[in-house]
Amino acid sequence: MKRPLRQYGPLLVVLVACSLTFTVSLSQSVIEDMIITDPHPVLRQKAAAILPDDEETIQLLQEMAEYLDDSFPPKAGISLPQIAIAKRGFVAMIDDDPVIMMNPSLVFTGEDTASYEGCLSVPRTYGYVNRSSSVTIEYHDEDWVRQTLHLEELEAFIVQHENDHLDGILFIDKLLAEAPEGRRNENIPLE
Repeated sequence: MKRPLRQYGPLLVVLVACSLTFTVSLSQSVIEDMIITDPHPVLRQKAAAILPDDEETIQLLQEMAEYLDDSFPPKAGISLPQIAIAKRGFVAMIDDDPVIMMNPSLVFTGEDTASYEGCLSVPRTYGYVNRSSSVTIEYHDEDWVRQTLHLEELEAFIVQHENDHLDGILFIDKLLAEAPEGRRNENIPLE
């Protein structure tokens, strides 16, 4: 005796939803498990350029973009050195979308201002660093097309933070001794 599909329809919807949730969670946990923390030596290396035929690295950057897009709580960016790969690439959230940036170069176009930051590779540590309030960044995208973006404030801070990783610099290397006037939050320690 055959049972009609509509009898099993709700069960199929639940099973498909569960499998999609498991897939997203699995890819998130894979990237999260790859994140290294200070004092791992790769975090202090100057990263090498990515070559156009480096499909494995480009695929990994695409997976990192999915990780950022699906992460909860939201994350602003992640670089290849943070997953122990000393190559010049990162993903940054720009206009709420993950943007892959390979072999970037920055031109600082704004005045220095304080940016309050943390880092996946330096857990439970936050503080203020000086960053340019705006930047112009040139980079190769995932299709190896040269792109140029002008970014301001938070998005400018994100790409500067991620670009520092490519040069072996962590935000804790730039911490200001004190929070800027009017920006001190006594509830958040500067470790």
